[in-house]
Amino acid sequence: MHLFLTHFSKLLFFWQLFLVCVLVYIFSSNFAYAQNNSEQNRINYGSEYANKYYVDEAGLQLAVNATPLDNFIDPNTYELGPYDVISLQGIGLTEFSYRAVLVNALGDIVIPIAGKINLKDLTFSEAEAKVKKHFSTYVLDTEVFLTLDRPRPVNIHVGGNIPNPGRYVVPAGTRYDALISGFQIGEDIISPLVNVENSQQIISTRQTISGINFDRLSATQSEEGEIADSRFRQLAQKYDMRYIKVSSKDGSIHYIDLHAYFNSGQQSFAPYITDGDQVTFIDHSFDRPTISISGAVNTPFSGSYRSDDTFEKLLLIAGGYHPQADSSQLIRVYEQNGEKIREKISLSSTNLTDKLISGDQLIIPYKKTDRNKGNVQIEGMVAIPGIYSIENGKTSLSELLRTAGGLENNALASAAYLIRESVNQRGVSSVTDINMTLLSKSYDQFLEGFDYLELEEILSANRMAIDLTNEQIMTEISLQDGDRIYVPKDDQSIRIMGQINNPGFYTYKTDQNVSGYIERANGMTIAADKERIFIIKAGSRSWYYPDKTTLESGDIIFVDRIPLQDARSGLQNEINIETLKNRRVQLIMSGVGALTSIITAYVAVRRLN
Repeated sequence: MHLFLTHFSKLLFFWQLFLVCVLVYIFSSNFAYAQNNSEQNRINYGSEYANKYYVDEAGLQLAVNATPLDNFIDPNTYELGPYDVISLQGIGLTEFSYRAVLVNALGDIVIPIAGKINLKDLTFSEAEAKVKKHFSTYVLDTEVFLTLDRPRPVNIHVGGNIPNPGRYVVPAGTRYDALISGFQIGEDIISPLVNVENSQQIISTRQTISGINFDRLSATQSEEGEIADSRFRQLAQKYDMRYIKVSSKDGSIHYIDLHAYFNSGQQSFAPYITDGDQVTFIDHSFDRPTISISGAVNTPFSGSYRSDDTFEKLLLIAGGYHPQADSSQLIRVYEQNGEKIREKISLSSTNLTDKLISGDQLIIPYKKTDRNKGNVQIEGMVAIPGIYSIENGKTSLSELLRTAGGLENNALASAAYLIRESVNQRGVSSVTDINMTLLSKSYDQFLEGFDYLELEEILSANRMAIDLTNEQIMTEISLQDGDRIYVPKDDQSIRIMGQINNPGFYTYKTDQNVSGYIERANGMTIAADKERIFIIKAGSRSWYYPDKTTLESGDIIFVDRIPLQDARSGLQNEINIETLKNRRVQLIMSGVGALTSIITAYVAVRRLN
């Protein structure tokens, strides 16, 4: 019996060992098969899509309807929320791709393989880590990637003493500067700080006695056509743009410096709007401590003081150094014990990131230069046109012309002109600038005369006619920095305009007078006023009667017309003429009658005698 049990135990051990071997073999075979199958799938996947184009239709649709972002979203700070659209990609043993997966109102996404995953209040990086961990319990040897296809709209509340306070829904990726310049929702541009009726720039028109629209005329004559200040500077007069209060949904409060952003363009001063932010615009107040930077900077700045203000930051806000700035030193003006202290600081020995104190006035000095030097430009028909260096008020026009090589043979010297615009000398305008409104205080003419004076100022555009054939005039004209001289080409032509049958340009002939040119243009129209024929000189644009000047190349012959009249005024004029005629006839008849009576009385008296 004992021997039987011993043999039975050995037999059972061998059977158990055999079963273990069989299981190991089956497991190894299946693993090898799965691995080979995976490799084969990858080979087949690669071979199936090799040398073929792949178009992501869902991605294209999202891109067409998406609101453009000014930069990439930071995955470490962007928090996922309802209506974010994401995609999941699996690469490895299990291949899958899920596009346009919507985060629902509870913060969940639902995936066929892995079910529901809650991503509420997670940053994108945290959400990707959670999705990878969740998938690891469902698929083996598979790398899962998470992408953000379309960020959700962001809720924000804008308050303060503004025209349109309330809740706004803005596109994700919108920066705080959009609250000033406006952000796009659909096809509309929304700006909480501007009323809808005032959103368009309106050119105001002041009433004038003469009826001339000076605002429109001035805007037309201006090279830039800009007569209104920027929206930001208008709003900065009401709101303190250095203190835009932002209360985040986590309870933290910080202040955004939009003045620094608009002056410097640095995006760090205008961060992204985050979901749930409460923004409050604070009215501008002159009672707050101030700080300023001026002098040799591109955009002098003065505004409210912030505790994080440094020289480096203020220089950035001021647009950096002016090309003529002395960047080696800084003048700091501050108040101490009621007195103004002026301190010269060497920038090489100063930490530019040191904090400033309220009331600091920073002044960047200019380099020591010869202020009497200047540049003028001469263009047109001269031998060497270009920009030349001069001495202000000393270099004459004749000297400049000699330096430029003299006139070309086909120059119209008598029609040259000079444009003098007041050059801003370090923030100080020229003494020759005239403010027409201030001038009107002492102007003793009629209002129509004042309108004419302003019209002349607008149309003249600082232009002065110069006759380069007159050596005395060329010697007397002293050039100033910024002057521009133009020498036109002599086309050897005369222009005829006005009441002419064939107006246009005609070849200039020295032996032909005004009547000859009018005859060449097939004469005057029936509406021409033959008593009002003028010659407009090419250079000075002065008007002359033909017998008061000599017709020269480049001049204009202008034939005026008989004044227009409408039907009513014309009829009334004819009635007045007929009435006047009748009165004249009646007056003559009355005179004849009176004379007849006198003669009759005289004859009667003579007979009696």
